[in-house]
Parts: sequence; C-alpha cells; structure tokens
Amino acid sequence: MGDVAGGGVPAYRRVGGVLAARIRSGELAPGARVPSERELAAEHGISRMTARAAVDLLARRGLVERRERSGVFVARPKIEQSLDTVAGLSDQLESRGVAPGAEVLEARTVRAGTLGDAEVASRLGISGAERVHVVVRVRTGDGEPLVLEENYLPERLFPGLLREDLTGGLYALMRERYGLFPARSRQELETSLLGPGAAEALGTSPDAPALRVERVTRDARGRPIEFARDLHRGDRLRFVSEVSAEDWDVGL
Repeated sequence: MGDVAGGGVPAYRRVGGVLAARIRSGELAPGARVPSERELAAEHGISRMTARAAVDLLARRGLVERRERSGVFVARPKIEQSLDTVAGLSDQLESRGVAPGAEVLEARTVRAGTLGDAEVASRLGISGAERVHVVVRVRTGDGEPLVLEENYLPERLFPGLLREDLTGGLYALMRERYGLFPARSRQELETSLLGPGAAEALGTSPDAPALRVERVTRDARGRPIEFARDLHRGDRLRFVSEVSAEDWDVGL
C-alpha cells in the first residue's frame, strides 16, 4: 500500500481532499459520521496510519471533530465574522441567521488608574483619574458560547450605562440610548490558546485555539468610545476580509 499518490502527492492529502470535497458538497453533512480508519484504508488502498493522517489533516482544518469513544464526525460550519465593517457582533450574527445573546460576568465603574493597566487609559485617550465602565461578557450565538468580551467605555460618554440592559449589543445601546455611532475601528488580531478560566467561560477545553482581538472604536468625531479585548473560539468562528484595488487606491 503506497503512501504517495500519482504526481508525488502524499496519499493522506489525496484522501483528505476526497473527504473534504464530500463535506463541502454536502454528501457528508454536519454531524455525519466520517468513515473509520479501517473503512478508509480498505476503500482507498492505504494503510490505517495513512488514513489516520488524512483525518488528522481535516481535524486541523476544522472540518471534522473527534469524539471520545464515538468516532469522527463532520464539524458544524464555522460562523463568519467580517473584518470590513464596524457592525457589532450582534448585528453580524443576526445577518447570518444566528440569534445573538450575552451573559454578563462582570460590570463595574472604576477610575482608570485603579485598574493597574495603563493601556486602558492610553487607548481611550483619558487620564487615570477619569472613570470607565468595565463590562465582561460571554457572547453567544443560538445559545452557544462564542466570544469572551472585555469592554472598557468612558463613563463621561455613557453615564448610567450599567443600569441599562447589557445582554444585547453594546453598539445598539450606544446608538439608541446615547446617540453615539461607532464610525471607525482598528482591530489587532493574534492567535492564542485559552487558559482554564476562559475555556470554562466558553464551554470548551483549556488550550483550545482562540483568536485574541484588541479593538479601539471611534465615533464620527474621532473620539475613542470603546477599548475591547476579546477571545474568539477558533473552532467556531472564522474571520473574513474582502478588499479591492480601489480600497488601496492602487492602479491596475
């Protein structure tokens, strides 16, 4: 049983490609059981070790998931989030037919200087003597934990914020209650692993892959109105961006 297919393509990649095509076509639907290593070996004339490598390849791509003592199953499609909009998570989830929700873990108002984190005041352009609202929430989609959000908002722009309903979208609250419209944001993204506390909050395992996002959002006058640190589940969310030459003012 050779481990290299015609054209020099490793057999595990060839078999992984066949399975990926069956998943993308819908032949293997989300939740469907993937053929076992024994079945794949017999069907494709490869070793069970090669079959295992093919399945591992799909698992790394997030197309399948292993369930202890149950086998391997087609993973649910990831929820896409656009990087090309200032729309909040609630708006983005709703546009994809997913019901947004939030569980508030912490909500308090303190002087920025007492946080022991100079970056908060710096990113918001305020002094350490000014007060900020600290709101920590687990954001959900169709009831499933997706994002652990840590938001900082200047109290002078959002008086009485903590008396409002914080289980909905904060951007909607900014617009409807305070007349402030998020107009521009800068996001910094890097890969990360979830620590035990974050993993518990998000209902997944420690050291699960995550995307850490730091964001400063400004209103139409250019004032920082939000600084956020978010942890997004890498197994359930995918960030997408679409740009054109016009966006960069580059001639073709």
